[in-house]
Amino acid sequence: MKSVLRPTTPDDLSAVSEFLQRVFGAAANAPFTQSAVMHWKYWNARGDWPEPRAYVLERDGAITAHAGLWPLVVNGVRGVHMIDWASAPEAPGAGLLMVQKLAAMFDFIIAIGGSDMTRAILPAYGFAEHAQQWTGARPIHPLRQILTHQHKNWKLIPRLGRNMMWSSGSSAPTGWIAEEIAPERVDDPARLAPRSAEFFRYLLACPIAGVHFYQVREGGKARGHFVLSAIRGQARLAGLWLYETNPPSARAAYLLAQAEARKLADANEFTAAGSGTVTEQGARESGLHLLGEMTPVFLLNKKKNLALPPDFQFQLVEYDGFFLDAGGYCYLT
Repeated sequence: MKSVLRPTTPDDLSAVSEFLQRVFGAAANAPFTQSAVMHWKYWNARGDWPEPRAYVLERDGAITAHAGLWPLVVNGVRGVHMIDWASAPEAPGAGLLMVQKLAAMFDFIIAIGGSDMTRAILPAYGFAEHAQQWTGARPIHPLRQILTHQHKNWKLIPRLGRNMMWSSGSSAPTGWIAEEIAPERVDDPARLAPRSAEFFRYLLACPIAGVHFYQVREGGKARGHFVLSAIRGQARLAGLWLYETNPPSARAAYLLAQAEARKLADANEFTAAGSGTVTEQGARESGLHLLGEMTPVFLLNKKKNLALPPDFQFQLVEYDGFFLDAGGYCYLT
């Protein structure tokens, strides 16, 4: 029988959850398949994207592939990042067929990270590497971090000493401040493009991570915004949007984000991700320690109508990186 693509509904919760747990080898209580999380990812109302956010391929009534959608619209060009992309082992070709059908529906598809196997097969599906994403981290409460660290071995004491040294550093330049605000208080929403106040309101409703929205100001003048998410001892810089992207502004914003992260309960480590040398330089100068391996950003742009701004940042908020929960502490330092 021919495969059928259809959007999922809340009535599919049990079937999709069981399918993802089976394909990924996850436990029944895996955070990413819990009811509240799946409703938020796929079916809860989202003001900036009224269309479906998850699809399944079915054959003879059985799910053979699934893809959740994390939308991104740039100057009217509609794209998605696939999250919880999975295909049944007994249905070879279902994963590729899902990609082909989604590529016909949208202008582009982004893929960031994923398993080694996923990265290996993406070029065969038509994806090309578009950018490299850096990842940085810094301890902000070293003792609390060590007490909850995922690695309990002889390295804990040396790690504590190193992390205490890494956690000390400078503050933001004089005149730069960050204030937590509601998305509705943004003075000029157009300058947040391609994101909107509706998008940030959706993020704040995340059931698995505490999400906070901030405005960055210098001398009373708005310089941009950032979002922090807190989960499993990590404060993640989900995204940073500066009105002028240059190393000094990026450094100031990263320092402000770290200062705000220190105020969050149970946040012991600060992490961030981005792309390009400008923000990478600002991140380093703010005290972040960058991981040695860069993450490839793949793009499927068959319709050739996507033109991303030169300083576009591929950050954790471009996919599920800001709320992904492995079920335990996963510090990077």
